[in-house]
Amino acid sequence: MFTTEIYRTAVVARWVARIMGTLMALFFLAFVAGEGPPPLFRLSLQQNLHFLAMAALFVGLLLAWKWELPGGLIPLAGFVLLLRIEGVRPLAGALFLLPAGVAVLNLVCWWGLRAGAPAGGAAWQAPKPALLAAGVCAGVFVALCANEMFLNPPLMTAAFRPPAAITGEWRATLTAARADAASSALEVVFVIHPDGSVTGQVGDAALTSGRMENNRSWFGSLMNWREEYAMRGSLAHAVQASKDVSSDRFAAPLTSSGQELRGALFLANYPLRMTLTKQ
Repeated sequence: MFTTEIYRTAVVARWVARIMGTLMALFFLAFVAGEGPPPLFRLSLQQNLHFLAMAALFVGLLLAWKWELPGGLIPLAGFVLLLRIEGVRPLAGALFLLPAGVAVLNLVCWWGLRAGAPAGGAAWQAPKPALLAAGVCAGVFVALCANEMFLNPPLMTAAFRPPAAITGEWRATLTAARADAASSALEVVFVIHPDGSVTGQVGDAALTSGRMENNRSWFGSLMNWREEYAMRGSLAHAVQASKDVSSDRFAAPLTSSGQELRGALFLANYPLRMTLTKQ
């Protein structure tokens, strides 16, 4: 029979698992809401199974609020399905290991607490102030995640003051968006000025307006989300990268790497991989 101390530890672990599982499920749902639900009827069987496994792994954790056993078994089944589909790649990062670990914790708590309170003891609940504080923290975390994912730029992003290593002329040659008869390489020149403005050209179109700014807040930097910088602007005329990729506006999320700025140039919401080299 469990002692009172072990019983209380198991109760606390149950609440930790529930709160962590809820955060992870909300994180997954926020991405689905931001990107839009996948076109399930147009995907292959393997792609549908992949989405089903992801949903089971993350959203299944919510079941632990009512049914701890399914709240552990269903996410673990999703994790095993991911392993079958992707091999060992899910083990490479915490994105999949953390929800699987919470699922195991749900099963441990179910097994340890299924008999109720120790003999002669009263059922024990986690203190309400602690639960309230955990709920507030969860709400703040979700708000910070939503801010970082959906706003461009996110709130609390610092004003952009280009360091000396960023200002100057940068060049790149971009490959075609798609291989078709209309595709051609694009020569890109960006000149970043000390005030954050950007001039230059994309293909044969000059920039008529261009700005560079920070692309993430302190929270995004802490979580290592998004690229460091974002360049946005309009062009003198539409640039055609391929038969069905053409636009007179562009965006370029970029990350500094030594003497390079790496990222992508977006035309008509289609990305062209780009590595800018300082001249």
